[in-house]
Formats: sequence, C-alpha cells, structure tokens
Amino acid sequence: MPSTVSIRLGCEIEKVIYESRGRGRITSTQYKTWRETFTVPEEGYNKINLTCPICHSSFEVKVYSKSKARLRKLYFASCFLTIAACGIVFAVFAHTEKGFIGYSLAAPFICFTVWQLLNVVRGRFDASDVVSHARGKVHKIFDERKIIFPDQ
Repeated sequence: MPSTVSIRLGCEIEKVIYESRGRGRITSTQYKTWRETFTVPEEGYNKINLTCPICHSSFEVKVYSKSKARLRKLYFASCFLTIAACGIVFAVFAHTEKGFIGYSLAAPFICFTVWQLLNVVRGRFDASDVVSHARGKVHKIFDERKIIFPDQ
C-alpha cells in the first residue's frame, strides 16, 4: 500500500498597509493556503504538475521517496557537521582568547547535527524533506507537523 502525505501549500498575497510619495510603501505579506495530498513513490522522486487555486498559475513539485528524504536529511546533517568541524579547527589553531569564538560557533551546529540525525533514526521528516519546489512560480510549503511514514 503506497504512503500518502497531505501538505499545506501557500500562495503569496501582498497587502499594502501604507503608501506615500516621500517614504515609499509599507506592505504586509500574507499567504492563502490549501492542502494537497501526494502519493509518495517507492524509489526516487516524482514530478507533479499543480495549478494554484488562488493565482491560477501552474508550478511543479518533486515528491521524494522515504529513502530520498532520509538522504536529504543526512546531507543537511553533514553540512551542519562540516560547519561545526570548521569552528572547532579554528578554535584549536587560534590563540586562547579567540579560540572561544570557534567553540561557540561550533556548539549550535553540533546541536543541529544531533537533531537531524535523531530525526533520521526516528523516521520523522519535515514537509520540505518530502516535497520541494521544481519549477514555476514559487509557492511556500507550510506544515508544522512532522511526517512519519508507517513501517511496511
């Protein structure tokens, strides 16, 4: 049985709050949202053409399989780990008073790395790990909940 995910997408609507000749204009960006349900492929990714119900423009999204989403999450974890390693190397080779800067730079990235790796082990994914923009007008991917695939 193929897995499906329901993800909330948003279309940007710009609302002008105040406009003057001398000071320009102040705008507030708002999004109108809708839900789309995607079938997650077994391997690789699928490109799906969508039409926005708000602005009626067409765009394309990629829906990644569980293994591809896991690889994407591991890629970001390795990027965080690389930044942390650079901070630690800077701290080791810097003088004592500047070494603290490297360690303080590395600490949050080590936390991000552990957080990403724990999510990979637990099988919890963000909406942007499973669905990403491919082409056309950029629409925002909203979803606060973690996506957990059922074990098969």
